[in-house]
Amino acid sequence: MPWNSPSLTELAEGVRADIRGRVSSARPELRRSLLRVIADVDAGVAHGLYGYLAWLAKQLMIDTADAEYLERWAGIWRIEREEAVSATGPVLLTGTSGAQVLQDTELEHDSGAVYTVDDTVTLDAQGNAVAQLTAVEPGASGNLDAGATLRFVEPVSGVNAEATVDTEGLTGGADQEDIERLRERLLERIRRQPHGGSEADYIGWALEAHPDVTRAWVYPHQPDEGEVSLRLVCDELANIIPTDAVIQAVETYIDGERPVAARGFYAVKPVAKPLDPSIRLTPDTQQARDRVSAALKDFLTDVAKPGGTLYREQLSGVIYVAAGDSRHELVMPDTDVVHAINEIAVLGTPTWL
Repeated sequence: MPWNSPSLTELAEGVRADIRGRVSSARPELRRSLLRVIADVDAGVAHGLYGYLAWLAKQLMIDTADAEYLERWAGIWRIEREEAVSATGPVLLTGTSGAQVLQDTELEHDSGAVYTVDDTVTLDAQGNAVAQLTAVEPGASGNLDAGATLRFVEPVSGVNAEATVDTEGLTGGADQEDIERLRERLLERIRRQPHGGSEADYIGWALEAHPDVTRAWVYPHQPDEGEVSLRLVCDELANIIPTDAVIQAVETYIDGERPVAARGFYAVKPVAKPLDPSIRLTPDTQQARDRVSAALKDFLTDVAKPGGTLYREQLSGVIYVAAGDSRHELVMPDTDVVHAINEIAVLGTPTWL
């Protein structure tokens, strides 16, 4: 049976009873009694010790350990918590032909994020150049969309003060791995022992490679015999399709982990295939719509995979549970939805009839 620590009141009453049993004339229950004060102090000390033991018991089990002790447990199994990653990407520079922007020159965004130039670049005959930047502070806050404006922290001779993020954007930045995700990886490592390049190994390596990766699927003998393709998604981002920076990080990491005899490995971006259901709710309320949309999104996160099939009966069942008191009719899709090998279903825009 589980252990329940006694409350402070129970401890105090226990100490008072012990005093009465040992000293026949003692009355520690009196408010102004010295023995009552001693009993309360003793109970307070014992309560603190019980609290520490209860906390320590949590640290002894991986599924309940706090962050500090969980990281120690993970270290025993040679699993490290993934650190934050800096965003990288190209920016367009303009100015006078022949002007140079030196390595480590700093540019700043209005948000306060600072970036440095990776390598010295020289503006071409038209006064243009593309420079690769890396965010000084790692984390998702360093990601910027294409077209964002950066400014040089200090003026650079012959170069315009503003630079524009190129079409690829500044991507790949990610915060430190969430402690619950580390717990999941550690438990999975214990439950599934490495097998020298099994399907589970490739999935585990993908999750270790970058904090944004949440799911991965292994396709042996693709695109050729003896080769492996790995498709992956980043569910916690607005667009679950990984960026080039994430793909590169996964390929680099797995190339260092996979068996050297393996013929080839490729990390592949799946193509998002929006599911745009047509649904009739009766009664049709905004609360019911919100519940159904959230349930469908969670359902796709759980079951959708590249090349998978969405069964209409399952979609209808999800809507039935989420709609609550509202009756529903799933008009579209009117049949099972089959996806190609590189397509993965995401929730598009529901039509409410």
